[in-house]
Amino acid sequence: MFRKKDSVEKMRDLWNSYNKKSKFGFISFLQSGQKWDGAEFHIVGVRFVDRMMERFAEYGVVEPSYASILEIGCGVGRFLKPLACRFQNVCGVDISQNMLETARDYCSCLPNITFKLNDGKSLTGINDNSYDYCVSAGVFQHITDINVIISYIKEGLRIIKPQGLMLFQFVGNYTEEVGHDAVGAKITADLLDKGLIDSSFIIREVSVDPEDKLRCVVIVIQKIVGDKKTETFKNHKMIERRWLSKVYDDIKTKTHMHSIQIQPQSRLTFYDE
Repeated sequence: MFRKKDSVEKMRDLWNSYNKKSKFGFISFLQSGQKWDGAEFHIVGVRFVDRMMERFAEYGVVEPSYASILEIGCGVGRFLKPLACRFQNVCGVDISQNMLETARDYCSCLPNITFKLNDGKSLTGINDNSYDYCVSAGVFQHITDINVIISYIKEGLRIIKPQGLMLFQFVGNYTEEVGHDAVGAKITADLLDKGLIDSSFIIREVSVDPEDKLRCVVIVIQKIVGDKKTETFKNHKMIERRWLSKVYDDIKTKTHMHSIQIQPQSRLTFYDE
């Protein structure tokens, strides 16, 4: 009798298959069967990492050039390469062996990157308090189970050092509680508050880019030891800060982002009950 695959196994199969379709995988968001220009693919990665570095400079306690960072859902290494030019040590974790093989090739010029295949819901094998920073961008929006997303956030907090930062980003206009294929589950402030109630951290930022039609939400939390958090995501003031705007403006490779950003702005569902 055949065993029914769980959501994590399905996710691994999906991302392995996407990688086979394109050197840069599904994250390319291409239209009309086009292929990424390699230089433009790299530039997009650099620009997003620059957005991350703005937050790390503001909230971080360890200078990046002396610090370590782990990326959850590194894919083919779009962010790993620019991160490795800014941090002392970088680790990329992904559920897809195919993605990691592409990432190793894409980042082969950089000696300070390590790669780890994970189980799709945890960071098992990574020691507690072993990284200064943790980041996950463009990943949680593809995870169909909110419990897996919560697990990853808890794991990110576990592996960063006291006062370390975790930054995660997701699309904030989803409406379905359970996702499907590469469209993730709806993430709300209430679900984060309930799922992370026993975790110890302070909220440093919850933001949206006013020019972003997708309503991407960027969250930065800082690990604390001892006291549990007292502030909630539901009550934390959301600010406006750039994330997606101007990243794709001069990119000639035709991506879905070009068409999305000329559409009416989506409704932000992050504060839905």
